[in-house]
Amino acid sequence: MKFGDKLIELRKRYGYSQEELAEKLGVSRQSVSKWESNNTYPETDKIIQIANLFDCSMDDLINDKITNIESTLRKNKTNFKGVWNSFLEFITKTINMFSKMRFQDGLRCVIEMFIFGLLLSILGKIICGITSSALANIFTFINVGFVSKLREILKGIFHFIWFIIAVIIMVHTFKIRYLNYYEEDFKKDEKKSDKKSEKVVEEKIVVRDEKPFEFLGFLSKIVIIFIKFLAVWILLGIIFGTLGLVFADVVSISLIFANIMFLWSSLLITSCVIFAIQMIVLIICFLFNKKINFVRNIIIFLCCVITAGIGFGLLTLSIKNFNFVDEKEVFNLKPEEIKIEYKDNLVIKGVSDNYKYIIDNSIPDNEIIAVRDNDSKYFNLSKENTSINKVPVVVVQRVGKNNMRDYYDLFVKNIKENKMFSLDIDGDDPLIIKANETTINKLRDNLKRLYLIEEKMSDNEITIVTKMRKVHFTNDLDGEYNALDDTIKYYDDDYSCNKEIEKTEYGERIIYVCNYKEED
Repeated sequence: MKFGDKLIELRKRYGYSQEELAEKLGVSRQSVSKWESNNTYPETDKIIQIANLFDCSMDDLINDKITNIESTLRKNKTNFKGVWNSFLEFITKTINMFSKMRFQDGLRCVIEMFIFGLLLSILGKIICGITSSALANIFTFINVGFVSKLREILKGIFHFIWFIIAVIIMVHTFKIRYLNYYEEDFKKDEKKSDKKSEKVVEEKIVVRDEKPFEFLGFLSKIVIIFIKFLAVWILLGIIFGTLGLVFADVVSISLIFANIMFLWSSLLITSCVIFAIQMIVLIICFLFNKKINFVRNIIIFLCCVITAGIGFGLLTLSIKNFNFVDEKEVFNLKPEEIKIEYKDNLVIKGVSDNYKYIIDNSIPDNEIIAVRDNDSKYFNLSKENTSINKVPVVVVQRVGKNNMRDYYDLFVKNIKENKMFSLDIDGDDPLIIKANETTINKLRDNLKRLYLIEEKMSDNEITIVTKMRKVHFTNDLDGEYNALDDTIKYYDDDYSCNKEIEKTEYGERIIYVCNYKEED
């Protein structure tokens, strides 16, 4: 590989034009052009300048047996000694600069950089907080605790990355604002003191570094590694999201025959799929350092936005023609009974806050009949055993059957009639509870352990609406509350709660103010 070919490759890698390289070497552009075309060779002092500028040896430049300049660049990448020497060089130049500056100039430099660093710190907190929360919330479907821990981990990673970025920005700004000017002034002073020079040519201060400090490049590589690591996670999220969009698009296309609305939703979803694929391609190009055609990607992006906007607009107009119907218009609801055996302190709950207790003394003791409207084709009436504050609770609710074909047929039937409904509607109708008078009274007393209620009584019926929890904690309880005897078991001996009574229109409410003892 000839000298001229090596010079072209190195110049392009460092981002210099022929004019810029000629300016740095103090020659004309035509001279650089002749070197690169292998018509002439530079003088020895110029070869030394080129070797210093591109951080390689003279042998790497003039030895035609070296055919790949990559080996030299890889060698420089792992040169940690060079990184350390570069850092020491920066420190030395900084100390020399401050030693020659006037006190007020030095103070102005320190204050200016401190304010700049403070602004970068505030900006970093905002960016890291928003980014970590946004990425962690993608995984809310897994577990709330996992999301909280992931948010803290991501926040730490982003703060570390931002710290390195802020250091690079501050060091580079410091070099541009002060260190470069100090070096230029120092060179001018040397020229003026040189008695052999008859004329001193004033040179324009060039802000761009002739040779950037090597440790800045090392820090930049660390940042790029972390950014690529983050890009991999974003890529995985986009891929899974794209698979979900493709599935939704297939379903939407299959329902076009039922309603024209799904044609517009397919248009919208397809635009989102194309945009997501475009993002996947861009991230892969970034990860593998491939060239990106920005013009083509911008055109695709604009087409996706326009198409998605048209689809969304037409979809919105189609939805306006739909009627949102009540569950009674969709399902064939009929009263269905479920038997429950009464146990001490038992509370029976429904999904809604409304209950109707019916006294029927023909029902044996300790036997309860819960009645709920149900459509047995689509739902099962179930009872689930749980507990609230040590009080045993039975939750009576409708649970959907796993017959997806019936749900699909019901959905299509109503869509054709421009009707919309929710398959998981449980309704606001009261849960009807039948038992003898003794059992009813026990159930009411047990319910009052947990809730403040509003009651309306008639001959054999009692209508109850739960208004609020009877016991409230101002902070998270570091322990277990037992509503049966109104006691608290603490997990931490340094933690305690003070009990207060709040009067409401529905009765007295218990308020526990909980804190660590040193905070009392």
